[in-house]
Amino acid sequence: MKNKKNKKSSPNRIKCQISGIERMSNKTYLANKGEKNGVTGNVWASFYVSKDEYKKLVQEVSDIGFDGAANHYGIDKERLNKWLRYNGRGGFVKIANKIEERAQNVEQTLATV
Repeated sequence: MKNKKNKKSSPNRIKCQISGIERMSNKTYLANKGEKNGVTGNVWASFYVSKDEYKKLVQEVSDIGFDGAANHYGIDKERLNKWLRYNGRGGFVKIANKIEERAQNVEQTLATV
């Protein structure tokens, strides 16, 4: 009987950056995702967020804004932007940025009054 402890973990496992849950993948999938986003597959995998967590993230950004979501997850806005961009459609990032710009404009307007 072979000892199961001698098995190496697959280099093609990707881990959700929010939940920590891992799943199997393959080199082709990682390479294609990376190429689609203009980075390597390993870089893309370092920003991977599962579909369920991505939906929660989108809702969070919609509810409390881009800055609020970054604070909630304890990350900087650049990482949040990459989570959104690499795991979803780019349109949401544009929407989130517009929401944030509007909020800043309102704050500036209130500050001058």
